[in-house]
Amino acid sequence: MLLALIDQLPEKVLSLGDLVSLSFRKFRQNLRLYWSALIIPAVGTAVGSNGAYYAFDHWVSIASKSMLAVGPFAMHMAMVLLGIIIWFVGVWEPITRASAIMRLILGLDQDYASAAKWIKSRSRSIFGAYNIIILPPLISLLLWTFVAFLFVSFIPIAQPQRLIVGSLGFGMIGFGLTVSISLSALFGALLLSIIASEGLPFGACLNRAFYFFKLRMLRGGSFICLMTMSLLLVFIACYSPVIILALVEQFTHADLGLQNRSVPIMFLEALLDTTFNVISFGIGFTGYGLFYRDLRLRLEGHDLLTKIEKLNSN
Repeated sequence: MLLALIDQLPEKVLSLGDLVSLSFRKFRQNLRLYWSALIIPAVGTAVGSNGAYYAFDHWVSIASKSMLAVGPFAMHMAMVLLGIIIWFVGVWEPITRASAIMRLILGLDQDYASAAKWIKSRSRSIFGAYNIIILPPLISLLLWTFVAFLFVSFIPIAQPQRLIVGSLGFGMIGFGLTVSISLSALFGALLLSIIASEGLPFGACLNRAFYFFKLRMLRGGSFICLMTMSLLLVFIACYSPVIILALVEQFTHADLGLQNRSVPIMFLEALLDTTFNVISFGIGFTGYGLFYRDLRLRLEGHDLLTKIEKLNSN
């Protein structure tokens, strides 16, 4: 599978907006490659996430009608756990395939087969980076959620103190959550980009990721936020048909007392979830590689070193 007519990357540093725009452009230019490489694992992740969600949603509808939901609870939670496991295992495959595409975009390989073979040789290191990408942001989310629940008990009852304290407190919690998730995601993105593009041992990759992380922490966190906001807009665009159809169904069928979504809407949601998985993995991991390359241009003069190597070889 060859990379179709990929343009040479600019040999200059780029702004954060240009990096995000370039990530989207590379995805659009090579849509067939991204789609063919990522569609099958994207289906697996969609099955896992949607299966867990609908199992939990179905149990909630049962529990709302009866307090004696212990039996259904055990069965539904087992299905939720199974869906989470399928998702966690399924995410591994699109990460490796998106990393192979990253190598192609960076010009490190000539075709997808060569890139995938190289990535496979680094599977253990990529698995370590995968856990660093997934677990720290998840832990940060759970931690700040716990802090938010604790903070509720300290909010005064009387007004206007309730409004002032609540607004300031939840504002600080939201800011802390954003910073912690973006920085932890930044380190994971740098680590994965280094592993995918350089043949260093895992320990050396960790040191190198920390080196770039501490030098460009603010810029890197801003890039993660900008990329996330851009993909969030794509998410809203992808899921807008489901949102509209769900609202129409709820309005037109309100007299029937339906609580769960119909099968056609569930199928459409899974289909759109698969599409968004392809887009987010493709654009996101391409952006990680481009950001790492930009850091190398800024901090190491990578373009000059490459030109010197070419001159010496001639």
